[in-house]
Amino acid sequence: MSRYVYGALATGLVVGYNPIKHELARLSVHPITADYVLLASFLAVVVAAFASPLSVAWQFAYNCFFRPLGKSADQAGRLNKFYEKQAEIYDRTRSRLLRGRTTMLKLSAAHLREQRRTDPKKRLIWLDIGGGTGWNVEEMDKYMPMAEFDAVYVLDLCGPLLEQAKKRFAARGWKNVHCLLQDATTFVLPEWEQNGVDPDGALDFVTMSYSLSMMPDFYTLLDRVNQFLTPNGLFSVCDFYVSSREKTSVSEIIGDVVSRQCGWLTRMFWMTWFEFDHVDLHPSRRHYLEHSFATIKSYNGRNRFILPWVIKIPYYVTLCTSRRTDTSSATQAYEIDAGNTISASASPLLVPVRSNSDLPELNLGAALSRNPSVMTGGKRLKRSSSTKSDSARIDIAPEGALSAFHYGFTWEDPAVDMQHMNFTKDDHLLCITSAGDNALHYAIEAKPKRIHAVDMNPCQGHLLELKLAAINALSYDEFWQLFGDGKHADFRTVLDTKLSPFLTSHAYQFWRQNDQSFASSFYLRGYSGWALRLAKFAIRFARLDKEVHAFCSAKTLEEQRAIWEKDLRPVLLSSWIVNLFLSNQAFLWNALGVPSNQAKMFLDETSTRNYANDTLDPVAHNTHINSGAYHYQVCLEQKFTRNSCPLYLTREAFEFLKKNNGKALDCFRLHTDSVVSVMKQLGPSSLTIAVLMDLQDWFNNSLEYSEDKLAKSPCELTVLIKTLHKALKPGGRVFWRSAAIKPWYAELYRREGFKVECIHARPIGGLEPIDRVNMYASFYKAVKI
Repeated sequence: MSRYVYGALATGLVVGYNPIKHELARLSVHPITADYVLLASFLAVVVAAFASPLSVAWQFAYNCFFRPLGKSADQAGRLNKFYEKQAEIYDRTRSRLLRGRTTMLKLSAAHLREQRRTDPKKRLIWLDIGGGTGWNVEEMDKYMPMAEFDAVYVLDLCGPLLEQAKKRFAARGWKNVHCLLQDATTFVLPEWEQNGVDPDGALDFVTMSYSLSMMPDFYTLLDRVNQFLTPNGLFSVCDFYVSSREKTSVSEIIGDVVSRQCGWLTRMFWMTWFEFDHVDLHPSRRHYLEHSFATIKSYNGRNRFILPWVIKIPYYVTLCTSRRTDTSSATQAYEIDAGNTISASASPLLVPVRSNSDLPELNLGAALSRNPSVMTGGKRLKRSSSTKSDSARIDIAPEGALSAFHYGFTWEDPAVDMQHMNFTKDDHLLCITSAGDNALHYAIEAKPKRIHAVDMNPCQGHLLELKLAAINALSYDEFWQLFGDGKHADFRTVLDTKLSPFLTSHAYQFWRQNDQSFASSFYLRGYSGWALRLAKFAIRFARLDKEVHAFCSAKTLEEQRAIWEKDLRPVLLSSWIVNLFLSNQAFLWNALGVPSNQAKMFLDETSTRNYANDTLDPVAHNTHINSGAYHYQVCLEQKFTRNSCPLYLTREAFEFLKKNNGKALDCFRLHTDSVVSVMKQLGPSSLTIAVLMDLQDWFNNSLEYSEDKLAKSPCELTVLIKTLHKALKPGGRVFWRSAAIKPWYAELYRREGFKVECIHARPIGGLEPIDRVNMYASFYKAVKI
């Protein structure tokens, strides 16, 4: 009987207690007998309902914690003794304890599918070391059918567990799945002996789930895997761990150092606890794994087992590949073509341009460099202070205080940029990453040779990288769900099974930790989301939901103006909004990304109220929200529409970026660094266009400095402009927007050899917008003379 039936019986006994008691009392000699009978019946039902789980729990607890194991001569004896009485219940008792296995298999399947897509005839041999009952194989079949593998071998030293695996595979009828009772440090596959196959590089996929920590001689084991793994093979590991006291250089490259590190009490307790069962969590195991193999993906988690607020067992998931992979072609392109920056190709391979036939075939993910310097032909490539991957994809962000993105969408209007930039196919463009919307617009409409997207906030790079990955991995409808509607019912599954092969380890870690970003509205996330939350609250508080929708869907400007003046303007530009929020420096920075220096610039020319009026009134009166002013569409309804969205969200643009295996995306280089640092890396005369958005508004006004202060503390913006002058080719252009009509730093450009031109200036009190956003008071261009 199922537990639901027992539950119904128990409920019936409780609900019908009085009438049943009355009938029993009438039939019995002693009335109190009825109470005993009912109580005994209720307890019997409860015991019957939970008898099986309680029995399993007792067997697990007794065999793991109380049953004496005695002395065994070797590892095989200990394993057989430990598991012989619990082999049949092993899988039922480990589902909550051994977390991360499903994640490991989903990620592995996604990477293997991508590899098979590019090379359908490639052989695929899988070895699951310490595979025990074969649970991994059965679970993997959900994500990548066993028929896709040429052969699967489950290797274990424990006979009782392998017997369960044999039964499982026989029931499924798998003929290509085999069990091997062998020592992992000396394993030999049957085909190596029977068919004379050279074992070096003979394995395409190797997994170890919660078995590395149980291997006495793990050095020999990992060396053996390294020997037999094909150069573009995949090695996936999931296990418990404790970190070392100090972070390692490799862990900084892999990323997510904060969640990786464990406190001293956690380290001591779990190492001691697992030692009782001959499970060794010493950090050296994971260190040697990461030292011997190049990491593709890494994730650190905590298993909140039984008592989630108390018990938090550290575990990790790592996908690796061999360090024998040939990256010479990638590093050559990295050095000469990209100025030692890292490309964002359609798949984060070790190659920056997939069309080059002499590049390696690896199609797994971003393998990370063991050493922050790369040797190529005896010449050491220069690196900036930030840690970088060796993946030909993206500058890896140093660990810092920025843990969320500021901008979920880009505020500047790229359509106006396109009118004045005069792009050619040979242009090398540097722009601020922000949310990546404008960078994608340039790639679609201008098609420059190179786009360097730069941002100090690593999370902005993660957002653009997610969009690049989604273009490659998803259909248009799925892509629209993420960035058009801003929500997805199961983003975590999409992340693991589709997007992960196209993301660096850093980006995957970020989105895994923020996998609820698309649960409701993505555009309410990040710091800019607070501004949208305020607008949403004000609209809800004033009960203007219908009016907002009518405003956004108005078919004419006349209809839009009427709704604005009558319903929306009195609320959104009310005194309490302006005084409480828009005049609050903390809100301006945390929600709108407006630093104090920028606020000072527009306050020197006008007031906060007038600036807000001059921003919103011209848009509401002269820019049609329903047919293109998408910045305000997303602000008011927290989503885009098909008629009002960034160019990259249109079907035609998506198909353009996706075709030819995402070749149009090869122009991207993503950097987490300062603009000055990136330009120094790129070298002299390497750029033709720089788009700095409002970055320069953030600097201190050095024109107010005394000569003594300038001598002690040189103007940082002057340093940036000097570096721009050096990095730009003759005739190179710099474009920027400013909150001031006459930004103070225009004079610095003239001093450093630029011709400065104001393209657009927004008059105070005017009603004509300078672009569809109209957020900034001016738009400038400077040309290198």
